[in-house]
Amino acid sequence: MSASTPTRESTYQLLTSPGPAAIAVIRVCGPAVVEFAAGHIRTPQPTSPQLWSGGRVRRAELVNSDGTPLDDILITAHAPPPDWDLRLCLHGSPWIYRRCTELLGQLGFTERHEETATLWRTTDTIEAEGYALLPRMLTLRGAHWLMGQITALRETLTRWCENPFSHPGAEALQSAQRESRAIAARAEIFEWFARPLRVALVGPPNAGKSTLANALADQPVSLVSPAPGTTRDWVEIPSEARGFPMTWLDTAGLRSGGDELEAQGVARSERIIDQADAVLVVLDVTPEAIPARVQFLREYANLQPACVALNKCDVTDAPDAVRETLPAGWQPWAVAISATQRTGLDALLERLVVGVGRDERELEAPAAFTVRQVGHLDAARQAPDRERFDEHVRRCLREPAGP
Repeated sequence: MSASTPTRESTYQLLTSPGPAAIAVIRVCGPAVVEFAAGHIRTPQPTSPQLWSGGRVRRAELVNSDGTPLDDILITAHAPPPDWDLRLCLHGSPWIYRRCTELLGQLGFTERHEETATLWRTTDTIEAEGYALLPRMLTLRGAHWLMGQITALRETLTRWCENPFSHPGAEALQSAQRESRAIAARAEIFEWFARPLRVALVGPPNAGKSTLANALADQPVSLVSPAPGTTRDWVEIPSEARGFPMTWLDTAGLRSGGDELEAQGVARSERIIDQADAVLVVLDVTPEAIPARVQFLREYANLQPACVALNKCDVTDAPDAVRETLPAGWQPWAVAISATQRTGLDALLERLVVGVGRDERELEAPAAFTVRQVGHLDAARQAPDRERFDEHVRRCLREPAGP
């Protein structure tokens, strides 16, 4: 944040449903709107944001800090300065939304969350927070996890409040504090279900990336052809893996040479790889693909894939031999599949989930799922005595949710 950034709070809030969509609307409020507009919004006819009038829709370009374009957007003003209330209407790519919020965060904006339940009325603090956040869960498994955490977290906090430690010594307090620290640390699980993981499918041309993307999405989204270089750009496909929201990024095949148009596709693919959360390497294991596979492994051995799909195993029995040619760090993550026959996909997704750090065993343990809960649990963890530990636990359990 620059020295000129106002100290009064500036906030942003997603008004539309989370996840991939046609449009994502972000509400931005507060004095830092002026600095954000100056640095990241370009209008066809440049004017000072101070002159923007309410009720008018403006077309603009959202840009990075270095001026490179991110998205073609619409802006509506709903409150004049100094209060500032704008709506940014972005294309609904999760990556564009995420990048926009990163830019806002760099200028001191904080995310505004609705802390009260609006769908089901309740006087229970933990329950109210869970109900309020339920619409942010992108998969059924995520909804089940969140509803389960309402009970698990409440029961754990109640046990601490109502059942005295077996003995009042420091050892018992330290044990409870270790548990509170673990519960607070599991708050990251909420994002496992609230934000799609962007996984780039990369590999040599004609390795079967588009066929695999279609199989993983269970719908024909990407164009499939035996001709190398068919995918010139990249395709973003919302889906899920073992109940975790995923976005598959089907990219152009990576290889040197080719025509100018294909080279542009390769350059875009490399940028997508840098922006993705994880990489799934797809390799054709048939004998005919040896030259392309060798070239790819030579040029991209520095990649760190979450898993490797050894594709087209329905027409060859060579996956083990190919596995031995992979970089040592890739070999434990390689799975034999056939994208056309849709075999081996369950094993591939299981390996991918582990490779991106989703430890499913953690889902059964109590976890915090709001910033407020984490704050009280962290305070309890650092409490100097049992009395103050109990105070923070009680506040975490029963403190009224904020507006």
